[in-house]
Amino acid sequence: MAYYVITRTILEDHSSKDAVLAMSKESAKIFRKQPGLVEMKSLIAENETHLSTYLVWEDQQSHLSCMESKDFDEVTVQWTAFMKEGKIKFELETYQLVE
Repeated sequence: MAYYVITRTILEDHSSKDAVLAMSKESAKIFRKQPGLVEMKSLIAENETHLSTYLVWEDQQSHLSCMESKDFDEVTVQWTAFMKEGKIKFELETYQLVE
């Protein structure tokens, strides 16, 4: 059964927008190499206050395995620094399909 993840990166410091978009592109390259990823789309709000990423996984385990992947080590350091510096806030929600 498909497993859905929606992340939201809130830009607390608008001057960080270009750096956040660049990190998002780097993260997207890594996501696309992960086993079990079915679909991924990143969207920036028209007012440029937040970036949302929509991911569809084959199943929950594919998502969990991705989150443990060493492939993300380098970008995780960058994302964490931005959060600690108050430049961004990060939210993640997971969903299962209702039929």
